[in-house]
Amino acid sequence: MATMVIAARDEITGAGIEALLRAGGHRVVARCLDEDDLLRCSEACGPDIVMLEEGLGQDSAKTIWRLRARKRAAIIFLLKESDAIKIAGLLDLDVDGILLSGARARRLIDCVESVAHGQTWVDPGLVRHLVRAEPCPLTVSSLTPRESNVAQLIIRGLCNKEIARELHLSEGTVKMHLHHIYEKFGLGGRMQLALSIARACTQMPVSGNETVPARELNCAAAARVVDQRKPKNLA
Repeated sequence: MATMVIAARDEITGAGIEALLRAGGHRVVARCLDEDDLLRCSEACGPDIVMLEEGLGQDSAKTIWRLRARKRAAIIFLLKESDAIKIAGLLDLDVDGILLSGARARRLIDCVESVAHGQTWVDPGLVRHLVRAEPCPLTVSSLTPRESNVAQLIIRGLCNKEIARELHLSEGTVKMHLHHIYEKFGLGGRMQLALSIARACTQMPVSGNETVPARELNCAAAARVVDQRKPKNLA
């Protein structure tokens, strides 16, 4: 199970998250109330995952950058207000998971366990909000049928090897299609792909002229995009 540091301005919030994580079998090595304390604890404890609440420092992106400069722990960003979120701000965050603060306990555990196994995780509630709130930057009609197939399987949470097996392709060919998708839409990483493609799935072409209506997509699956890193060895 993962070792974790929780960084939340409210001690009650931090204690509640810690209780849920401990009940799920994870080990919380520290709780922090400000950015300086977080940086010290991250350096001293070397956690697998840092859960960072929005607003802990003056600039969340700078806090995340400072964490990355010190230790390569995975970072889960805890958002407090979904209504005020802009996609551009989220894409600038170098994090492994995004979770809404109002999420249920099971979703918190799902997020932690996904990130602990090297996956990128986006709260399904946030995905739904982004689909409603902003026009999608992806024009999925510009994808080839095969790229659309690959994108659809990514939304379902399949890794490259599983996509290759499903489509009867080599893993290298799947990576090539992903590279083309990144280039077409100017995407810089898996988190951007997770947010952008999940919001584009209101009419995702599958093959030829077929499409999949948004209501038929599993939003929880759309929130998971598997990062092709090796799983961490967690105690």
